[in-house]
Amino acid sequence: MAAVKVLVLCVDRDDDFGSKTGLKGPFVGRQKNIEAALALGLKDPEDSDVNTLLAAIGIYEEMLKKGIDAEIACILGDVKVGYESDLVLVNQLEAVIEQVKPDRAVLVSDGAEDEFIYPMVFSRVKVDSVRRVYIKQAPTVESTYYTMVKMMKDDKIRKRILTPVGLIFLVIGIFSLIPKFLALASDPDDLDVIASLTWGMLSLVIGLYLLAYAYKVGERTRSGVARMVRAVRSGSQMIPFIIVSFILFIIGLFLGASYANEDPNLDLTVRSLLFVEGVLWLWVFSILTYETGRFVSYYLSNGRYYWPHVVVGLTVLASGFIIQGAVDSILLFLKEYRVSTTVVVLEFLVGFLLLAFSAIMNVTLRNLSQSAQVVTEQKEMIEYPEA
Repeated sequence: MAAVKVLVLCVDRDDDFGSKTGLKGPFVGRQKNIEAALALGLKDPEDSDVNTLLAAIGIYEEMLKKGIDAEIACILGDVKVGYESDLVLVNQLEAVIEQVKPDRAVLVSDGAEDEFIYPMVFSRVKVDSVRRVYIKQAPTVESTYYTMVKMMKDDKIRKRILTPVGLIFLVIGIFSLIPKFLALASDPDDLDVIASLTWGMLSLVIGLYLLAYAYKVGERTRSGVARMVRAVRSGSQMIPFIIVSFILFIIGLFLGASYANEDPNLDLTVRSLLFVEGVLWLWVFSILTYETGRFVSYYLSNGRYYWPHVVVGLTVLASGFIIQGAVDSILLFLKEYRVSTTVVVLEFLVGFLLLAFSAIMNVTLRNLSQSAQVVTEQKEMIEYPEA
């Protein structure tokens, strides 16, 4: 009977190893996996993937002691958990299978998100066992506050917890303020209405704060300002595009205010829609100008095109047509006949066609990029085979 080769496979679907240590997967062989576990343990000793990989190494060593022909590998996904991460995992899994040529496999994971990849593994190699690694907790916790703070430092946990809570507060605040603002517009001197805005404003502020904290808006703003300062000092090609984009944004605000105030007798809903109609296209062209600057700057710096900027531009243009169609259709419903029904239908049609073209272009370019990356990795594996 021929010897059976077993692959001990560790799965890191959200790419903690790559995002925190900068290492590139897959890791094949005991030494590479020990180095990866040590690197992640030094960066984040509380990450469960460290213990998962160490458990996989332990299983691998036990098999060797029993005389089983075994190999160990760890495959990494992507921080964008979902289609992108699973596609990366499948590509790495196929590369590992091609290199190791296992007959059977033992899967090891922390059981959080990694199990979504299991059907893809089952379809490519026979799986004898699945090992889930649980982290033992301390018998006593000194501070609930400390635990919550540690949890909030994790991007995935913070977004999962704070985003829905922030959206709830935001929606409650908006819908509680709308009737009060309508009442205030009809009687600006009513102090009772002004006082009743308190809870709605408080809910709105809490919702915005939670969403800003969940997505690190403050840090991103500071880093954006720092990048802009560096760009100004280095004479970046982006500067004229940023200036024109900012000017268009400001002009859009003034034009929107002009549209909203052209007839003070209109109700607040119609005036709000007219404001959106006034700012819409200048803001669309503001974003398009900025994305054009990024496209030109990348080409001049790297000597090649970066098509995602074009995809963003098409998506923004499509959104502009769809929002314009929505505004015009609401104005028609409110008996404000500024455009015909045919124009509204054409606006929606153009918007959705551009959106579909943008989505197809995005998927096509992403698949081409990932195919090129897989080919490059396979060439590197051939040129630099494991000793």
